[in-house]
Amino acid sequence: MNALWEFYINYEPAMRTFVGIGAVSSLVLFIQMIVILIGGSDLDFDLGEVGEGGATGIFSIRSIGSFFTGFGWTGAMFLQNGHSVGVATLAATLVGSLILAGFLGLMSWLHSFKSDGTVNYKNAVGNVGSVYIPIPPKRKGMGQIQVEVQGRLSVVNAVSDSEEKIENRTAVRVDSLVDSRTLLVVTLEEEASKEKELSPTELQE
Repeated sequence: MNALWEFYINYEPAMRTFVGIGAVSSLVLFIQMIVILIGGSDLDFDLGEVGEGGATGIFSIRSIGSFFTGFGWTGAMFLQNGHSVGVATLAATLVGSLILAGFLGLMSWLHSFKSDGTVNYKNAVGNVGSVYIPIPPKRKGMGQIQVEVQGRLSVVNAVSDSEEKIENRTAVRVDSLVDSRTLLVVTLEEEASKEKELSPTELQE
């Protein structure tokens, strides 16, 4: 440990700055990763309360850490290769910004999966979808349909009151919600037949 410290303090001030920034930032990210892997609570938080659904904004500890990790080690590498402090700082800023952009993109992508848990399938009622896994008749089993829910195409569990099994790729309309994640559907053919059976007076009502 003493040898590492002596090695560090023998650096020029600019190199010590870059190495120090890179080392501290890397350590912070490493500690966060270990805590998450062992099942502990997420230590991250958003300093500017930016970012939807948690500390995923540009001012979160992880995003700042990712920027300065790239900044510090890139600057040190450029100085080590004989470049000036100005060139090293510019390169460090560019690389740090690229890493930050990649981090924010990754967090946004992961958050899009997490947000699936907040989908309200009631918003699918009335929408037309296609059978993905055949649906047994008279609610004797469960199939699946592909249908748009809240602007996204989703595969959702579905049952039917039809007398016959609804085969794959059949067009269906979502009639109602059976439970929070299961839809009751009717084929467009059955829907059209029922409408034909209604009298003009019933249709007006």
